[in-house]
Amino acid sequence: MYADSPDAFSESLASAEAMTDEEWNARARQLTEPGEAAAFVAMEGTEAIGFIAGFVGRWRDGAMRPDRRDTVTLAKAWVDPRFRGRGFGRALEEAVGVWARAQGAVTLEAQVTEANEPASRFYTGLGFVDMGRREPLLSNPALQIRFLQHDL
Repeated sequence: MYADSPDAFSESLASAEAMTDEEWNARARQLTEPGEAAAFVAMEGTEAIGFIAGFVGRWRDGAMRPDRRDTVTLAKAWVDPRFRGRGFGRALEEAVGVWARAQGAVTLEAQVTEANEPASRFYTGLGFVDMGRREPLLSNPALQIRFLQHDL
């Protein structure tokens, strides 16, 4: 996903490849922390073709802020280009929405780089609206991320 969409994530392919096993294990624990985060994988047969995570709280100033329990932030949303346009992204977003409601959230938030028109269209099609907030993308500060939200 980092190689396919290098300007879509807060970390680069190089930084992901440099992570140690210990760092990956810590990330896996974070993604499965009950009531705090959840991760979902789209499968086609035995092949993982999509991913999304949801975190309780809001992304602000380059970090997750878990103080807003009424909000879940989408992260690392990606579908293999060979499978885009077939509903996998929508199914992943809906899975996070179901989980978010179970956590008591009433809002989903997402970020998309301003130049990423396909992702912008995807989120708009799901009912997300631009919040008017911008921050530099951590992996490429020359780009700005737009903050979007969708009521559950």
